[in-house]
Formats: sequence, C-alpha cells, structure tokens
Amino acid sequence: MRLIRFLLFVLPLVAALPLFAPQPGHALPLFARKYEMQCSQCHLAFPRLNAFGMRFRQNGYRLEGEKGQSPWESKEFPLSLVGNVGIQHLRTAEADTTGSGTRVHFSTTQFIQNAVEFHSAGTLAPSLTFHFDNGFAGPGGVLESGMAFIQVDDVGKSGALNVKAGIYDAEIPYLSDSRKTTLNGYINPITLDGRGVELNGTKSGWTYAAGLINSERSTGKTGSTSLNNLEDGYVWLMRDVSNQLVTARVLMDRQDPRVADKDASEHVLVQASAYLNQPRWALIPGYNFESFADEPDTSGVGTGSLGLHGALLEALYFLDPNQRWLVTGRYEIRHVGVSKVSPRKGDDTQSEINLAYFVNPNAKICLDWTHATFRLHNPLEDNPTEPVTDEVQLYAHVGY
Repeated sequence: MRLIRFLLFVLPLVAALPLFAPQPGHALPLFARKYEMQCSQCHLAFPRLNAFGMRFRQNGYRLEGEKGQSPWESKEFPLSLVGNVGIQHLRTAEADTTGSGTRVHFSTTQFIQNAVEFHSAGTLAPSLTFHFDNGFAGPGGVLESGMAFIQVDDVGKSGALNVKAGIYDAEIPYLSDSRKTTLNGYINPITLDGRGVELNGTKSGWTYAAGLINSERSTGKTGSTSLNNLEDGYVWLMRDVSNQLVTARVLMDRQDPRVADKDASEHVLVQASAYLNQPRWALIPGYNFESFADEPDTSGVGTGSLGLHGALLEALYFLDPNQRWLVTGRYEIRHVGVSKVSPRKGDDTQSEINLAYFVNPNAKICLDWTHATFRLHNPLEDNPTEPVTDEVQLYAHVGY
C-alpha cells in the first residue's frame, strides 16, 4: 500500500514535467563549455558516451588534430559538478530469524543524496592529459577520492600508443559504472579499480589497452616480510564494425592465498560484450566467466576451482524524436557453474527499469525501479536467507 501511495504521488509529477521544461541551457559541463557545443555531441544520453564521445575520451580529451594546452590558456576553468538527489522507497524481504520459514518485510521512504562529485579534467600541455575527481556518496557520506591520473598521449603516432599512470577506472568505453543511465550499479564486475600503469591506443578501427595494477592482497606466504601488490594484469581489445562495437577483456587477479605456503591464489575474469546502436537506441549484451583457484572443497578435504558465470542485457531507447524521454532497462545474473567446491543453488539477479526526462542535455529527472536478489554473497554457501529488495526512486541528476 505504501508503494502504491508513493507511485500515486510521483507519477503525476513525472507526467507534468513537459509543461515546465525550459529550452536547452547554455550552462554546459566542462568540455561542452570549453568547445561551445551541446552535451549531445559526446553523449547518447548524459552521462553515457556516444561514438564521438568515446573517440574524444580516447584521444586524451582532445578533438581530432588538437595538440592540447594548459588550463591557464583556456577561457573556461576545467571543473564540473555532478549531483544526484531523490526520494527513495525501499522494501526488503528477509527470512524470519525464528526459523518459521516465512519472510519478514520492511520498508522505508526517505529523501536521499545519492552522490555529489567534482571533476577536473583536460590537458596540461601538448600530448599530456589529466583527470582528478572526488565526491560524496550516500547520506552523511564523507569526501572520497576518485580518479587521479596523468596520461602521455601520442607516444605512438596519432594515438596509436598512450601511457596512463595513477588511479583510474579501467573499463570498456560503452560499459561503465560511472556512465550508466540507471540509478544502481552493475552486479557483474564491469569497472576495474585501476591503480597502476596502462598502455592504450587506437588504430584502423581497433581500440586496445593493457595494464598492470594493484591487487587487493593483504597477506602473502606465511612468514613472508614483503608484499608486492602491483601484480594484476589485464588486456582488452575493441573492434569498430560500421559503428557497432565488439569487445573482449581478460583480467588476471591475484588474491590472498587460500592454501598454506602459497604466495597468492588466482582469479581469472574473461568477458565479452557488444555495443549495438542507432541514433535513438542502443543494445548492450555481455557475458563473463570467473574462475577462482584453491577454493576449499565442501567435504573439508582438499581444494578445487570455482566457476561463476555472469550475463547482462541492457537496452536504451528514446521515446520521442527530440530525445527528451529515455527508457533504460537492464537484467543481470550471476550463476555458479558445476563445481565440486560449491553445493549452493540460486543466483544473484538484478532487474532495473529507468524512465528519464531530460530537462536539458545535462539535467534529467528520473523514475527508477530495481528488483534484486543476492544469494552469492558467499559463493561457498547456499544461503536463501539473503534479502530480496525492491527500490523505487524519483531523483534529479544534474551536471554542470
């Protein structure tokens, strides 16, 4: 009943938005202000990039043929603010702790600040790119650091090789936690927390990257007095076929040892995805397989490998020719494959539908519904008591 009342309150507000919509504003975020062009030049739907935006990002935040300049030579200071605030209704179903086998339901309705972020990015000099950001997340959130990297561009001719170093999001250009058009993030491993060095480039319709980044290990072999964390390697390769993109990525991740006298236990992630698009829609299918070595056998004797399969299908569609109304839908699943070390059944799943109205190209008001079931929190346990959540949120997302 509370959910129905919530929807009866917010739906008329969303329906009335066109009556109050201003014309596209002139206060445009960072690069749009610098180059005096609309945000739609780089974005299919703010903040998701289109083909032009992907090339601009890959080229070190420069237009084709541009060398780059220091921020002091530009008439615009390179700073952007992104904010997201809304009213949330969250309903959670959990198993009754008395052992009755029934589920107990809880619900809350509240205003919530999802994020406030500050970004500074651009060029420091010819062929030298930078990006720094930080922000606040969640109610009462503290200021958290984000990306902080420098990239030397055009080490290879015309962007064939660039060198990036620092803290950055290692991600596929069209599949990114920070550039999603839904409220909630992906449950599959989409964006890697890169802290290290990456070589990247583009040539003849191919875009590619290879990096060496910090692992999350905190321990090593018993008795060891040193720990080298710069040890995770990844590589990805993307092919442009008539503006349709196909990508493969591999990550070799070293984790805390699960077997005595080993330096580390291995985790391998293999992914494939595609970006199929036309002016008013985009479709993103994706699949990943994860293999965890040295997992304890459920019998308590010996170890084995654990395999996780993950898949997602995401679709974006503009309902009108003026590209004001956008619908985004996504379904994801994570599933344990046949394994001697895991007796559990059940999957992590998340379904999300988002309806957005763009007041101007860099400001939108959205209605978002998410249904999530998490049973893989500990992959070695069959835990049907994990909560099932339904979230509805009406929120505003603004970038300047």
